[in-house]
Parts: sequence; structure tokens; C-alpha cells
Amino acid sequence: MLSRMMLFATSLLTLVFSQIVLGDNKSYTLPKFESSTQYFEQSDSSISPSNVNYTNNFGLKDQYSWNDVLDQLDEYHKLFFIIRHAFGVHQCNTPSTDWTCYWQTLDGYNGQVWADAVLTQQGIDQSKKLSQQIKNTKNFPYPNHYYSSPLRRTLETWDYVWKDLTSKGPTIKEFARETYGIQTESKRHDKNYISLNWPHATFEKGFTSNDELWSSTKRETGQHRKYRAASLLNDIFDASKDDKVVSIVSHSGLIGSILDVVGHRDYPVDNAVLIPVIIQRKKHKTKTYDLDDPDKTFADICPDKPSTITEGPELTCSAGPFDEKDPSGN
Repeated sequence: MLSRMMLFATSLLTLVFSQIVLGDNKSYTLPKFESSTQYFEQSDSSISPSNVNYTNNFGLKDQYSWNDVLDQLDEYHKLFFIIRHAFGVHQCNTPSTDWTCYWQTLDGYNGQVWADAVLTQQGIDQSKKLSQQIKNTKNFPYPNHYYSSPLRRTLETWDYVWKDLTSKGPTIKEFARETYGIQTESKRHDKNYISLNWPHATFEKGFTSNDELWSSTKRETGQHRKYRAASLLNDIFDASKDDKVVSIVSHSGLIGSILDVVGHRDYPVDNAVLIPVIIQRKKHKTKTYDLDDPDKTFADICPDKPSTITEGPELTCSAGPFDEKDPSGN
């Protein structure tokens, strides 16, 4: 265990996701992160989120250019393009206790699969719209490196947003995934399946074949997710020392934790929205993350479980086209 802690302290996190799982009850120290409020309206608390001019340079303030932003970047500062995945089939529900307490724990119903959810047609259209916005943005600084969660909706989003804009592929990061456990939308496919369906993606070192994080009986705490967000940022800074601009496609929960970790104001990030954030990894400052909260259980998520389920879920949409390749050959 001492050697594990030394690995974290020295930022050698290549196998971190297989070492720190639910219920570790330890403390870990990582570099401290901060975000700049200077260049983007999203980061400026004096500007209401509803007044952010997102359509103009993704919120870049009028008095600055993209070159002004790039000139401020060095080995301790990176421009992150953080993208939330587009609308997924797991969002095709009418919120109800039945959905929370029963249907979300299943893989799907009546031909509709929301386990490791894929995009809906709405989500595909959203992703294409974002791609076009990037393409139409003058002097847009394309990322030096791309990252993605291993879940299907993020990898699909990456394809529709970036695939026609770059010859590079994403690096898949285990810690970029959504809050995991109990609800099946947060359960990923195995490495072979991902590799077969996204052959242009690469896996970070140590990426496990099977999903070793998801559990049907325990759910990750917010405390652990913030630690995971900080670990992810630290790993990206280590792996991309010379990169000024990076992109990551992730999920609302993890994105919220990233913003919290870097001291960014609370900012709503909708499906298929790109938020630019300048993040600094402090050279001589650290922060300790305590992992002492008990795992969430099904009772925590659903204290009022219905005694009976009398009908199927009320679904408002369905999965969009997805050319799935089955490793079994079926």
C-alpha cells in the first residue's frame, strides 16, 4: 500500500483506476489546480450563464483572440475543451420513481437498451452541429491531444464531433467516465468490444479488459468522483507535457467535478456543448482528497422503492443508428 501511495504522490497514475475503487477509505494528495476567469465568459462569475455568448467563439471575450489565449499557455497551463456527450438513449425516459428504483438497474426493456447507452438521433444531430460550429470558428485552436470516456455515448460523440476535423483519434481514459455503479448506463463494455467498434482510438496504459469499477450494489460517491477528476487532470498534464490544447469528451457528473476541482464556478453544461477552460496545475501546491465517505447503496439512491411495477417505462425516444460490431461475430 505504501508503494501505491508513492505512485499517487509522484503522479505515476497509469494504473490508478484499477487500484482506487469504491470504499478505499484513504487519503491521497495531488497537485492543486486552478482555472482562469480572464478569457472566457463561462468562467466569469460576473456574467450570468444565460448571458454567455456561446455562439461567438465559444464564449471567448470580445477583447481577446485565440492567439491571446495560446500565448498564456505553458507546461503548467493548458486550454481544455471539455465536451459533454450528446443526448443518449438513457435520457429517453419520463422521470419517475419506477425509473429510478427499477428500470435504471436493468440493461433495457422491450428492445430498448440503455446499458452503456448509445446516442439518439437527436444526439447525433447535436454532435454534428457542434462539429460544424468548430469548423466555422475562425482561428479555432485544434487540440494537440484528444481524450474520451470509455462509454459508448462519449465515443460516438467524439466521432461525430471530431472525426472529420482531425486525423488523430482519442485516447480512452477510464477515469473520464460518468459516476458509476447500480445504474446500468454507467457500465462500460469490455476492451475488446470498444477496440472493435472504435479501432481509431487508443487505450491508456493499464486499461483493463473488463469493467472493474462498476458494481450492481454500490455507487460511487461525489467525494470519490472529485478525487477521480483531479487524478484525470493530473494524468493528462503528465502525459501531455508539450500539449497546449487538449479535448476531453465526458459526462455531466465528471465535468461538474472537474470544474469544482479547478475552482471554476458552477456552470451548466448541456448535451453536446463544448466549454473552454484554462486550467493551471500549481507547481508547489497540493490538495488532499479524503476518501472516507461510505459507498452509496441502492437504499441511498431509492429510499422509496415501489412495492410493485405494473407497466413498462414511459420512453420518449429511441437509439439512433449505430453500426455495432459484435466480437462474437453474431
